[in-house]
Formats: sequence, C-alpha cells, structure tokens
Amino acid sequence: MKLLMLSKDAKIFEEGSAVRARMIEYGKLFDHLYIYVLSSGKYNKEKISENVTVSHVGILNIGFPGFNIEKNIPEDIDLITTQDPFEVGYFAYKVSKKLNIPLQFQVHTDVFSKYFTKNNFKNIIRQKIAKTRLSKADCIRVVSKRIKDSLIKELNIAGEKISTLPIFVDAQKIKNAQPALIPKQYDFTILWVGRFEKEKNCALAIKAFSKFAKKYPNVGLVIIGDGSERKVLESRIKNHELGNNVIMEGWQDDIYGYYKSADVLLVTSWYEGYGMNMVEARIAGIPVVAPDVGVVEEVGAYITDRTPQEIARALVQLHERRLSMCDKYQYPYENKEQYLQLYKQSFERCLRNPKK
Repeated sequence: MKLLMLSKDAKIFEEGSAVRARMIEYGKLFDHLYIYVLSSGKYNKEKISENVTVSHVGILNIGFPGFNIEKNIPEDIDLITTQDPFEVGYFAYKVSKKLNIPLQFQVHTDVFSKYFTKNNFKNIIRQKIAKTRLSKADCIRVVSKRIKDSLIKELNIAGEKISTLPIFVDAQKIKNAQPALIPKQYDFTILWVGRFEKEKNCALAIKAFSKFAKKYPNVGLVIIGDGSERKVLESRIKNHELGNNVIMEGWQDDIYGYYKSADVLLVTSWYEGYGMNMVEARIAGIPVVAPDVGVVEEVGAYITDRTPQEIARALVQLHERRLSMCDKYQYPYENKEQYLQLYKQSFERCLRNPKK
C-alpha cells in the first residue's frame, strides 16, 4: 500500500524528534509513506528513511491563484489520510476528490463537545469544516469511544465506518520508571499535567486544591507544563497563599517518574479527545480524578463535576482512603507490535469498504 499523509507537524523535519521517529516506524508498514507537511516554515523535500518521503507545502501559498496542492502527488497512491478534520482535512478532501483517491480522517479531538467552541471563534470555524468533511470520508479513525459516539450522534455516520484505535503508550517504560525527585515532600501529592491554555483549565485545579489544602495543610500539588497562562496561574497560586504547597516544574520531556511520585492525577480540561496522561497515570498505578472528558470511563477515573467543591471532595475521599487507591486497569495493547498492526488494519479496512 502507498499512503499519503497530510499533517501540520513540522517536527517531522527535525532530526531526532519523536514524531520523525514515529513516522519512520509507520513507514515500515507500507510500500511507501509520503508525508505532506502544511506549515509556514521553510523546509525541503526529504527522504527520511528507505520508504518515507516528507515534503513541505507552504501554508501561505494555499489559496493563491494558480496554486495546486495536488499537482505533485506521487502516482499510484492507494489512500490519503489526514491527522485532523479541520484545516488539513479541508485540503485532504480537495485532493481526494480531484484525484479520486479514498480518504481517511483521523480524529483526536472531541470536536462536538460544547466546550470545544466555547468563546473560541477559530474552533467554531473548525467545527463547521469538520461537519462538512467527516461525513464524506471513506473511513474515520478515532482515538476514543467518546469521539465515535459523538460522530454517530451528530453526523449520523455509520458505526462500521469508524475504527476506534487508542493512542499507543509505552506501558513497560512507565512501569519501569523510577520515581521523580520532588524538591518538597508531602504526605499526599497531586499531579497535574498539561499545557497552560484555557481548554486545560489549570486554574480550576489550583482553586480546588486550595480548598483541599485548607483541610490537609501538608498536601502538595505538582504542576507539569507551560503555556500562555503561566503568569496568570502563578498569580492565582500566590493569591491562594499556596507557595509552600504547589511546585511548578515546567515542561518535562519525561514525566513518567512524576506519576510514580504522585498519589493521584488531577485532570480539569474542558474537553479531551483522548487524555493520554490519564492512561499513563493508570498504567503507573495511581487513580485519576477528572470531569467527564476523554477516556475517563475507559480508564476507570473518578468522575466529578467541574466545581472546586466536588473536585476537593473527591481528593479528600482518596486521601482518607474512602475511595480505592489501587484498583486494576487493563491497558488495551499487549505491545507496540500489536498496536502497529491494528494501525495498519485501520487503513486496509478503508480500502475494503469504500464509501458508495
């Protein structure tokens, strides 16, 4: 099979990057994997492995008179896949339709969550694009049952057209990780991981923790991440007088040790398509407290309302051992080879069942 992938991730061009290594690994599953990266950077066409070729498509050129994204598409492409149903998906559909090549959309975001478009004009436009494109795909790969159910409900897409394939996590590496050395020691440690952006809602975690810390002064909140709201969050920590209880570690390339050092993972996102940190935490053997987002049901998280009071209540119950701290979780893949074979099958299924 010859596969054409459209992506926005320019890190594919970076030598030694994780995404580049992943693409090389994916390439081994196909006769050839061609990747078109739509971005504003300046990159060249590059063969990054024996059967993986990456080409840059200048995003600023798209839409100009005379520009033709499909003019340099290699011959004999069997399938086009796109890593989102939004901007990249728009152009993937254009190429698919013009060249009559089957199209697969990959959906990693809960695009029909009411919080996805809340106060976000860009996401309102993205949702409209997704609505017009997803129903026209030959097949769709989603990363969670939540997304599959939403596509069936919102767009009336047939369930057999959708493959559910959770994101791969290196479970063995998590299990083998050594606990991270946290500067301050607490008798109960909560971990929060994510980007400091509005959709991740770290402010709610800080407010809920402040209520929890009033009851138990020797508890700690370790925050892993960075982003545009960093100064706002630092100000909230100061206003709640939590300087001795909160540690902001910045972004970390390897966070597995932090799961091993924590007692619970707290998630406060407005929406999640998946929620890899929830899966990682459960593999590491700690419970998860979260609102009803992403894979909360699949991982057996303790689901709370999005209020500081209810989140703090759940944390108190865990601290007092009134909720189980070590219930079992069954990770869906035995190993990476199994995941890769299922990944390949999601494309083969698309060719076997083209849309009518």
